[in-house]
Amino acid sequence: MAVEGVGKVGSHLIEHLISDGAPVTVYDIRDAAVARVRASHPEVRVATSRTELVSADADVYAPCALGGAVDDGTVAALRAKVICGGANNQLAHPGIDKQLEDHGIVYAPDYVVNAGGVIQVADELEGFNFERARAKADQIFATTKRILALSGQEGVPPAVAADRLAERRMSEVGRLRGIWLGA
Repeated sequence: MAVEGVGKVGSHLIEHLISDGAPVTVYDIRDAAVARVRASHPEVRVATSRTELVSADADVYAPCALGGAVDDGTVAALRAKVICGGANNQLAHPGIDKQLEDHGIVYAPDYVVNAGGVIQVADELEGFNFERARAKADQIFATTKRILALSGQEGVPPAVAADRLAERRMSEVGRLRGIWLGA
């Protein structure tokens, strides 16, 4: 597992990966953040550069830092077969999703992977209830599987399939709201 960015999200991810026995390689531009991770987990390997991290022998690349991390150079150098991370707006431009597909790299769309944060904030509006929020967050995995299946069925990259699914859901909500309001 290659994790770029070991701040709040990346460090939590590393905790889960280590507890599951996964080998982890990290990179962050902040030496202090890397030092905090290594203090808790000396077994974590540290890449000396972003290029080294991206080209590392890893099954999954998790961009958990800045947006735009997945650019043309990243796609060309990437050895991982899956991108699944916590950064927002990971794809540098719209054509990247097709490049990933052409290279046989599965991309889990960032706004699906990050849905847990939005779920928690939305639940707080109703008076936060951990069990209720957790039940909704538990659906993220099934939604991701549905997006990947839809991607294969429709012959489009996962980012396009995720957008289509989101557009369908918004359309259904709008239609149902119109029925409910008597529009």
